[in-house]
Amino acid sequence: MYKHNFYTALCAVLYIALSLVWSTQVQAHPYQPAVGLITQIDNHQYELTLKLPVVAGEHTKIIPKLTHGGKIQLLSSQNSIDGFGMDLQRYLLVFPTTDTTPMITFQGLNNIQLLTQTTSQHGQINTLELYKGHNQLLLAGKVSTWATVKLFVSLGITHILTGIDHLMFVAGLLLFTRDFRTFLKAITCFTLAHSITLSLSALNLIHVPEPPVEAGIALSILFLCYELTRPNNKHQPTLSRRFPWLISFSFGLLHGLGFASALKAAGLQQTSIPLALACFNVGVEIGQLIFLSILLTILKICSKIAFFQQRIFQQVPLYIMGIMASFWFIQRIYIVFH
Repeated sequence: MYKHNFYTALCAVLYIALSLVWSTQVQAHPYQPAVGLITQIDNHQYELTLKLPVVAGEHTKIIPKLTHGGKIQLLSSQNSIDGFGMDLQRYLLVFPTTDTTPMITFQGLNNIQLLTQTTSQHGQINTLELYKGHNQLLLAGKVSTWATVKLFVSLGITHILTGIDHLMFVAGLLLFTRDFRTFLKAITCFTLAHSITLSLSALNLIHVPEPPVEAGIALSILFLCYELTRPNNKHQPTLSRRFPWLISFSFGLLHGLGFASALKAAGLQQTSIPLALACFNVGVEIGQLIFLSILLTILKICSKIAFFQQRIFQQVPLYIMGIMASFWFIQRIYIVFH
C-alpha cells in the first residue's frame, strides 16, 4: 500500500510539473539570478562586472544607470555562444566628484533578480539582492550580516525549488525505497553527499565542468526510472535494491556539484564564501523539506480518492520522469561535445 500510494501521489505532482516544464521549453535548470560584482577603484570610480544568465538562447538585458549623473564606459562584452551560461559585461563607473552618495539604478529587473557584491577600497564587502521595484544600489551603504544570511538562505531555497531535475531525483528516490525508514536513510545519505561536494566545489577545492555534471544529473534520474521498471525480485534483489543508500550517496555527490553552480556563478570574494556556503546549504535543505512536505500531503489526499487507485497510475510517473530525463540528457550531452 505504501508504494502504490506513493505512485499515485507522485503522478499528480509530475502531471503538474510536466505542464509547467513544457510550457517553459523544458528547462530543468534551477532559477539563476543575474550577478553584479562591483569593486571600488577610488573615491569616485568603480568597476562593475555584470554576469547575465542565458537560457535557451534568451539573453538577459540589464542596463546600469548612475542615478545622480556621471559617466559609464563599457570596457568589454562577451556573449555566450551556445545559448546557455552567462554573458559578461564590464563597465567603468565614474561618479561626479560632488556626489557623496553614489548610487546605481539597474534597469531591466522585470522577471529576474540581481545579486550584487560591492567591495570597498578597504576590503569591506556588502552583498545585496535587487529586484523590480527595488532596483537602486547605494554604494556607500552597509548591509547587515543578518540581511546576508537571509539572502543566501533564500537563494538556496529558490535554487532547489526551481530545479525540477533535483526534485525529480528526490521524488524518484521516494519511489525507489521500500519503506519510509529506508527512505529517511537514503535521503540522509543524499543530503550528506551533496553537502560534501557543494562545499568542496564552492571553496574551489575541486573543479568539474558544469555541462558533464548536468548530463550526469539527468542520467541519475534515468537510472532510477530503469531500476523502478525492473521486476523487484525479493529473493535476488539487485545491488541498488539492497543498498539504496549507496545509490543516493553516489548520485548525491553529483547533485552537490550542480547545487554549487549557483554560488560559483556569483563569483563571490573568497572571504564571503564560508558564510554564503553555510546559508545556501541551509536554504537547499529547507527547500527540500518544503518539497517533501508538499509531496507527502498530496500522498495523503490521493490515497483517499478512488480515481487515483487505478493501475495505470502506477506506471505513468515513471514514463513522465524517463521522457523528461532523456530529453535533458540528450540536450546536455550535445552541449558537452559542442
